[in-house]
Amino acid sequence: MTTPTVPRCTITDVTDRAGVQRYTDFRRRLYAGDPGYSTTLEFAVESVLNRSTAFLRSCHLRPLLITRGDEVVAQCILVHDPALPMLQVGFFEALPNQEDAVGQLLDTARAEARRRGLDRVVVGLNAHLSIGVGILTDGFQRASFDSAWNKPYYADYFSGLHRIGLTAYCGSVKDVAPKLGSAARGARPGASGGVVVRPIDLRAWDRELETFRVLCDATLGTTAFYAPTRPGHFTDLLSDLKPFLRPENLLFASIDGREVGFCFWHPDYNEALPAGRQLGLPGIAWRFALRRARIRTVILNALGVLSEYRGVATSALLTRMTREIEGQYDRYETSFVWDGNYASTGVSRHLDSQESRQFSVWVESAHP
Repeated sequence: MTTPTVPRCTITDVTDRAGVQRYTDFRRRLYAGDPGYSTTLEFAVESVLNRSTAFLRSCHLRPLLITRGDEVVAQCILVHDPALPMLQVGFFEALPNQEDAVGQLLDTARAEARRRGLDRVVVGLNAHLSIGVGILTDGFQRASFDSAWNKPYYADYFSGLHRIGLTAYCGSVKDVAPKLGSAARGARPGASGGVVVRPIDLRAWDRELETFRVLCDATLGTTAFYAPTRPGHFTDLLSDLKPFLRPENLLFASIDGREVGFCFWHPDYNEALPAGRQLGLPGIAWRFALRRARIRTVILNALGVLSEYRGVATSALLTRMTREIEGQYDRYETSFVWDGNYASTGVSRHLDSQESRQFSVWVESAHP
């Protein structure tokens, strides 16, 4: 009996609107009806495909479709940010049992890296840490807002590469409030040398987002794979989110008039949205307006404090955030924390936070 021949995969560059639509359609079909997937996860990949920000237009972007016959079986976007000396395999998606297709994809990525004079390839970084990082490997409950989601079998495709782990933490708002209050008793807002915490002035959006950007670069700039940003980066990135934000969602800490840190938090908007269904911005806004009160989880998206003020300013920011959310939310969840970032994991341990989700990126040499 003759064994059917499996067609070899073909790798095609996405170069026109038809290709972008094909890329988007594959992703939507893959996750249709998936109880962990939210339509908000589409925003980042669509932004990259459309090169919708100045940062993305400064990058080399190469979206790829891997097909077998007429069927798309895997896809990704190769990204080179000139500020980061490696090639990224971002926004990876694939059907199950596609080891040969993924192998061809990685061969293409290595060849692209060498062409661009780069020595390393990283799988799972999506253009910039502020846009998305990590392939989910454990904790496959429904995706929270700004958290990665993917099929459970993705990690198996990269098991032969060097893995770097990330973890998201969670806990009870009611349980964490007393710990934060105790930690911050020495930080009296307004006192000489004390910490003043203020909300963002939404009327001065561009100026305030530039303060946020400068602090992110100064505080998160030592984080693995963080690339320095350009003016306007977060103004572009957060423009669609602005209508949903309240001033207290972005807090700044200052000492003696100097801005020294920030805390960016927000509701888990995904709790107001149906899983596994596509929605546009008007549909999302309508559901959020009607169902905001049903959201019981808050996301600590990013926290950064200049090193010399880390203890007192961190406590003051978290205490102010807790004051804002206590009685309104039951649960908090953090965004990713690199497993090797002992300062951040130490904060989670101090607060008795529990591991909620685990993610991975994989790194390998671009040379055979």
